[in-house]
Amino acid sequence: MARRSRRILALPLVATLASWAASCGGSPAKPTPSPSVTSAASSTANTPPIVAALTAQGARRAQPPALADAGEELVVTAAVTDAETPVDRLTFAWSSSAGSFSGQGPTVRWRAPASVPAPLVATLRLEVVDGDQRVERTLAVHVHDHVREVGDMATLFLSDFSNSATPVGTVMRNFLPGCYGTADETSDVEIVRRNFLHVSTRLDPPAVTVEFDGRCPYENRAGDACSVSFVRWETRKIPSGEREVVEGRDQVAAVYRQDRWWLCDSRWDGRRVSGSGTLQRLLMRQPQPSSR
Repeated sequence: MARRSRRILALPLVATLASWAASCGGSPAKPTPSPSVTSAASSTANTPPIVAALTAQGARRAQPPALADAGEELVVTAAVTDAETPVDRLTFAWSSSAGSFSGQGPTVRWRAPASVPAPLVATLRLEVVDGDQRVERTLAVHVHDHVREVGDMATLFLSDFSNSATPVGTVMRNFLPGCYGTADETSDVEIVRRNFLHVSTRLDPPAVTVEFDGRCPYENRAGDACSVSFVRWETRKIPSGEREVVEGRDQVAAVYRQDRWWLCDSRWDGRRVSGSGTLQRLLMRQPQPSSR
């Protein structure tokens, strides 16, 4: 009987030990997974770059922006910002309808075509790329051959003035209305048409200088460009037929307005070769002698 009792008492002890082992050294339960968290950086969308401004500027003093002479080099600058990417890590792609670029990044140089048979508008185009985002901006640059255009207009004016059959309005068609010398020159042409007949003319090629917001040397006349031509006129006075010859230099001041060149003023710096000097005094804008 005693031997059977010891076996029965051992069973509860084994169960107790098993329970103690499970609580202290058994295999742990698998942890409950925590919910995943998405970082703020990975959830922020990549916004496109912003091109706040695009400018092109030449080196002449007081030169208007976005204006180029034939073959002239302009500095082109883009004001660019990006919310996520430094500007030096953006991609800048420059192109144009005429001329050529040099350099890279937000500030480059653009050279106008060397030959400009007529004024043209060149479209400068910038594309800024940031990964899958891109933005485009364009700028219109007016390209002229300043010396040729101003010289041609001044020569045309003097040629028309030298032809007595050309109407006053045609003679003055390239003068800017309201410019400081336009009214005086219109009056001069009208007086010459009423009182003189042009017989012959010598008109030499012009010498043209361009200096924006500058001064023409003779009588210190304002202008963005100056054209000076040697002229010799032979005229007959109406109705007497009196012959008069004058020769000298005619200075024409030009201004750049409204994206084109205009004439503004004409001044005569010459002398009387023969005759009474009536035409000479008129061209010099001097009082005529009294007929009494």
